Amino acid sequence: MMLPNLSSRPFLNTRPVWAVTALAAGIGVVLLAINTGLYLSSNRRLEAQLARRAGLVEQVRTLSDELRRDTAALEKVPWKKLRLRARRLDGILHEYAFSWRRLFRDLGDVLPREVRLYRISPDVSDSGVVLTIAGTARNREALLELLQNMIDDPRFEDPLPRSETTPEGATGTGYEFRMKVSYLPGGEVTP
Repeated sequence: MMLPNLSSRPFLNTRPVWAVTALAAGIGVVLLAINTGLYLSSNRRLEAQLARRAGLVEQVRTLSDELRRDTAALEKVPWKKLRLRARRLDGILHEYAFSWRRLFRDLGDVLPREVRLYRISPDVSDSGVVLTIAGTARNREALLELLQNMIDDPRFEDPLPRSETTPEGATGTGYEFRMKVSYLPGGEVTP
């Protein structure tokens, strides 16, 4: 049997080459179509994202301008005067909230029978109520009993006698005295 000599007369079968080329071209066209579709859709999404970003940047600028204007307006506010007015208003509110009925009831609870008060001056402030009391006691023991009752009662704190006049030097009968005491209407202890 005789083998053909392909080198002298080559047998050219170009069908597989053309088939592979056609297949590669078809795959290339499909990939090109897919890439084009992806490119266009991503551009549309990118345009939407860029538009959203531009809107957010504009919103940030607007808010920054508003913040600057508001900050400038707040810097013009007289804060010290407002704070002072608020403190004064708080003092007025504390004075209106002060209950004389409760004070007289609380004083009646600690007042011995032999002691008479003729002047009670409350000083209402943010820190509390300070009472300046003037009165007369029949004897020294009654005055000491008043002081002890105030010390024992949680509604009164730090009773401090300011002056005491004996019956010989007093204008009336008995011991005349003046004192200051912190008054806590609810019995709460100050920190």
